[in-house]
Amino acid sequence: MALLQQRTAPGAKPITRIAALPVRQHSPGRAGRPAWLSTAPLPPADELQRLAELRAFDVLDTGADEDFDRLVQLATLLCGAPMGALTFVDTERQWYKARVGLPVQQVARDKSFCGHAILDAERLLEIPDVARLGWADPQPWGPQGPTLRFYAGVPLRTRKGSSIGTLCIMDQVPRRLTDSQRDALIKLAQSASRLLELRRELRIAAETDRLTGLPNWFHFEHEFERCKPACGVLAFVRLKTINQISSAHGFRVADALIQQAADRLRVFAEQGALIGRVKRGLFVLFFPDARAAGFAQGLAYELAASLAEPYEVQNLALTCRVNLGFAACPADGRTLDELVHAADTALQVAIERDQTVAFFDRSVDHVLGLHFRLEPQLRRALERDEFVNHYQPKVDLATGRIVGVEALVRWMDPQRGLVPPGEFVPALESTGLIGAVGQKILARAIVDWRSWRDAGLQPPRIAVNVAAAQLRDDEFVPALQRALAVLDGDASALSIEVTESILISDMERTVGILQQVRALGVPVAIDDFGTGYSSLAYIAALPIDELKIDRAFVQKITAEATYEGIVRTCVSLARNLKLKVVAEGVETQAQAIKLRELQCDQAQGFFYSPPVPADELARLLEKGPFNPLRG
Repeated sequence: MALLQQRTAPGAKPITRIAALPVRQHSPGRAGRPAWLSTAPLPPADELQRLAELRAFDVLDTGADEDFDRLVQLATLLCGAPMGALTFVDTERQWYKARVGLPVQQVARDKSFCGHAILDAERLLEIPDVARLGWADPQPWGPQGPTLRFYAGVPLRTRKGSSIGTLCIMDQVPRRLTDSQRDALIKLAQSASRLLELRRELRIAAETDRLTGLPNWFHFEHEFERCKPACGVLAFVRLKTINQISSAHGFRVADALIQQAADRLRVFAEQGALIGRVKRGLFVLFFPDARAAGFAQGLAYELAASLAEPYEVQNLALTCRVNLGFAACPADGRTLDELVHAADTALQVAIERDQTVAFFDRSVDHVLGLHFRLEPQLRRALERDEFVNHYQPKVDLATGRIVGVEALVRWMDPQRGLVPPGEFVPALESTGLIGAVGQKILARAIVDWRSWRDAGLQPPRIAVNVAAAQLRDDEFVPALQRALAVLDGDASALSIEVTESILISDMERTVGILQQVRALGVPVAIDDFGTGYSSLAYIAALPIDELKIDRAFVQKITAEATYEGIVRTCVSLARNLKLKVVAEGVETQAQAIKLRELQCDQAQGFFYSPPVPADELARLLEKGPFNPLRG
């Protein structure tokens, strides 16, 4: 009796049938023997590819599925079998996606006939009598399970040719399939394979970003949860200037740049990082097993440097600035939600401070949390016009005349009254509302300046503070132009003040904007000068008109010689650069006298007046100069 019987019906899939002769009558050597004659068959030649394909279908350990259940039920019905399954052969196990008449969800791979069936993707494997093989376990599901005597299985073949499992039917009595039953089983298996492929294509479409081909957020989240990392670093990557590039060169150029950025990020994915695209210019990466300290010194800046390189798009050499926010697991969070919150907080800090890289800082997160909890109230205050201007005089130290005022925002809350700026201005900056409030301050300053002028007073120039977010806004200069247009272009009404930290955060862009401001006839002052960033090299290059010496130096000018020396140096520097000098925080007559001796031009502080509403400032202007200094 022949050991193997191979049958190929016209137009049908080949069939391998193991006949009843026991294996012990044949050579024990494995070389040259059919693999299904061994209790422990060799893996298929494409085992690594096969397992990768199986993982790509993402079906292992998933829930019940009506479509696959029906296919198995139909297979058992057409073949008259009490047992059947749609099964996937994993590394060490056989797992049933759908089953009829089987008591367990999985069995060991070395006990499964499906492990033999996948060895030949082109053939149906039929075993008429399992007991006659001699080596097979007739109760692979355990002693409480049914006894197996008959098996027939068709490999589930992928488009790449790998067999990831089978559609099989089984019986407790020896038997053979009829030709029509074999054909039905083969066609049902082909239907199962096509359904698997379709499901995979739909899942890939649902989980893949169409522009870049990267996983989308949902797929990234799934991969992270499957990874279950004990430690690592999560990164948010923001292409900062992608919208400006789109405006200047068109969305197709911007899309091409995003695709190139994605290709650069794939290099890190090839090194083991999980990667995904969240939205237009925002990517997320997770680096498993990375430690925060080492990451900060290496991969963080390698990532930033990779994205900073010029992009070649349609014969254009483009650069796109980036912001990166990082959070470490488990220090900054153990779940994905916690890590995302921490990394997003770090990203917002990088954006607000105009830095390339920022790492999560819990103390900063606490402050930001307070700011964002305040945001709804601030938005309502903006809508209800509750932000008002107060003005603090700048006084000429030689004459006592009010020669300028600084516009300072105040919040007139209906319940709390006048809210100190320290309680809400940082929140305006963190939540991005500072730009809208800044526009309100500017508009109110124009109205107040005109009212002073219309009252017959000599209105002083109003200095308006400008935040970093406002300077980054392309509408800042046009808004300033519109404000001056209300005054028929009279630039004597306004000046702007910026801090040193804003100036040095993006020197090239800032210089360009300040040059446009000065071209309108609006002077520029550096506020809080001397607080730690000062450098002769950049001060000499900046388009500015005025230095404002920080109050920390002024308040100790009469008490400590060191501070008098610092102020003297600042004044000397300003004189050499032909800049005006204003001292902030003047609280005593002695301080004012010392500043006049040092040839400081103007003083501002409570010695003269606190910030006051517009009508009170008008009364100060009506009174005339402050009393001359004595001493």
